Amino acid sequence: MFDTFIESTILMFVAIDPISLVPIFAGLTSGLTQHQVKSIYIRASIVSLIVLSIFWLFGNAILVAMNISMDSFRIIGGLFLIVIAFQMVFDQRQTRRQSTADTAIDDETIQSIAIFPLSIPLIAGPGAMATSLLISKETYISVLDGFISYLPILIAVLFATIAMWLSAKLSSKLGPTVITVVQKIFGLLLGALAIEFVIDGVINSFNLNQ
Repeated sequence: MFDTFIESTILMFVAIDPISLVPIFAGLTSGLTQHQVKSIYIRASIVSLIVLSIFWLFGNAILVAMNISMDSFRIIGGLFLIVIAFQMVFDQRQTRRQSTADTAIDDETIQSIAIFPLSIPLIAGPGAMATSLLISKETYISVLDGFISYLPILIAVLFATIAMWLSAKLSSKLGPTVITVVQKIFGLLLGALAIEFVIDGVINSFNLNQ
């Protein structure tokens, strides 16, 4: 159970990628008052947590209603996470995120920044949604078992909240080089874990473990 918890936490952390939010949040909130910045990151965190919780709670029910097996979703989810890992390693994800953020700051008001682009798609993006579904289970042995399964989502969103809170200080102290190195490391980890999802899905779909 502990190994699964650690793996799920790493997956959620990498899928949300709170470190990359540091320079983007600092840019989005530049010139705003401290109260406005606080309101934005609190609202973004709450909305993100709700969205990811819905996928964790009802993701399996949605798959059943659409007659999609969990193994099929593991395969497509793993492939999608591989794309995100590729973008992280080759500096494409940060560029795409910054482009999305720049577009939103021109078209949306300060109040909506918390929803778009911070909450969706920068925090609760497709990768994080897929990961929330992948780490959930159809049944739980106990309340503690369910809480441990859900905890990685809570931890990852909390880290995103802290990253936004400290964005101004962290972006100036860490610098772009350190942030880039960390992103590449987590991109490799995400790629390896995504491959495991694809392998498990293929093995179970074709009964290759027999």
